[in-house]
Amino acid sequence: MIVEISNANNRLIIDSALGGRATQWFYKDLQILGDKGDNPLVGGWYLMAPWAGRIRDNQVIYKNVKYPQEVNFQKWAIHGTVAFSEGKVQNQTSDCVEILHSTNSNWPVNMEILQRWSVTSKYVKCYAKISVFKGEFPAELGWHPWFKRQLIKGKPAKFGIEAVSQYIKDENFFTLNKTKEIGIPPFDDAFVVPTGKGFIEWPEALRIDFSTDLQTFVVFDEPENVFCIEPQTGPPDAINRAQNLVRSENPLEASVKWEITGL
Repeated sequence: MIVEISNANNRLIIDSALGGRATQWFYKDLQILGDKGDNPLVGGWYLMAPWAGRIRDNQVIYKNVKYPQEVNFQKWAIHGTVAFSEGKVQNQTSDCVEILHSTNSNWPVNMEILQRWSVTSKYVKCYAKISVFKGEFPAELGWHPWFKRQLIKGKPAKFGIEAVSQYIKDENFFTLNKTKEIGIPPFDDAFVVPTGKGFIEWPEALRIDFSTDLQTFVVFDEPENVFCIEPQTGPPDAINRAQNLVRSENPLEASVKWEITGL
């Protein structure tokens, strides 16, 4: 199901069959998001849940029990299951929509994953909540937007996050829960961002200032035509450290506000 929400100059096109992802974000006549690729993980802007990033050995381990997950990109079980599953559209208005998902049979606890997209004339806000009605299990979430480096007008994008350190990763790209000084781009890395703030600017076109309570961002800027800035509840494989344990009385919630200004 294709859903469109809008307010003044801001317009999102959302596909519930593609994990409730935003496939296009228009500010006036400028389309900001990268095009869909051959794999569902490429293009648009989607929710990563109930985990974000790669997980070691393609499995979640909790209380010494292994829960293998399906390989969905190259050799990885990556970015959760929501992006690969159709969601149920609910509570839709002209400028807001909620999309509901459930975890699949590989997940040992039945979790409900709610995502909400909302727009105003000045910003887009993404919100998500992971809930469980019985039992407990770790979870993580985050967002994976693909941005165009060059819009139909203006100059190529420049961007920054208020990072203070960079997570160390091993030869298989797994973060080690240790940090170091920030290196030299290009990146496919996770960063510690205590303020949860950053920006993207296409000079002579538009600027986005984003803010969140989340303190982890992944930056992927290796491709030539697109780049990704991904706010997350924790770095890749954080679920295997059980840093966010979901219980009935303790859902995992997060949101990010993306304020947009024409230049």
